[in-house]
Amino acid sequence: MGHDIKTFREAAALLLRVWRESRAFFLSIELWLMVLVAGATVGGAWLAVMGSGWSLLALGFATGYVATRTTLHMKRILAWPFI
Repeated sequence: MGHDIKTFREAAALLLRVWRESRAFFLSIELWLMVLVAGATVGGAWLAVMGSGWSLLALGFATGYVATRTTLHMKRILAWPFI
């Protein structure tokens, strides 16, 4: 990982190359669904602390998504993304 970058142009070229190689990951629906689940988990926990019944909906969505995704992976309908 040791890049010998000496100029701004080399740094910009490296940044562009890294973005092009990782673009598919950052634009994937899986990443954004996991960000949504993380937000639902934090929001659900906050709503639970505040005593709101909406926390059940948010935490239920997060739990249901993770359980469904795990089941689909175990049945080999989805592929494990990072193995």
